Amino acid sequence: MNINWIKEPFGGMTQWIYQRFTALFMLIYLLTMGILISTYPDIDYFGWISIFNSRWVSVGTLIFFYLMFFHAWIGMLHITEDYIRWNTIRRAVNFCFLIMIILQLLILSIYLIK
Repeated sequence: MNINWIKEPFGGMTQWIYQRFTALFMLIYLLTMGILISTYPDIDYFGWISIFNSRWVSVGTLIFFYLMFFHAWIGMLHITEDYIRWNTIRRAVNFCFLIMIILQLLILSIYLIK
């Protein structure tokens, strides 16, 4: 009986699909924001405020950053797996990155949700 899916729920193919999905969403978000900003008549401080006061832009930006940090987290797991051989040190480094990402997401969520 193969129980590897219990040990590693984020296997290689799953991580590959997650990274492609997050990259696709980030591309769509950046293209949408580029079109929105380029068609906006007056881009100054108050223009930026009015763009980001829209609820869908705030929610889209929040989702963008959540997916960007998830995308980066998967990448960091691969980097530490490839270059740090000792499990204890690798887990400590991954834990530090995870705490850093969670703190950034909390601060960003508080700022964007208001």
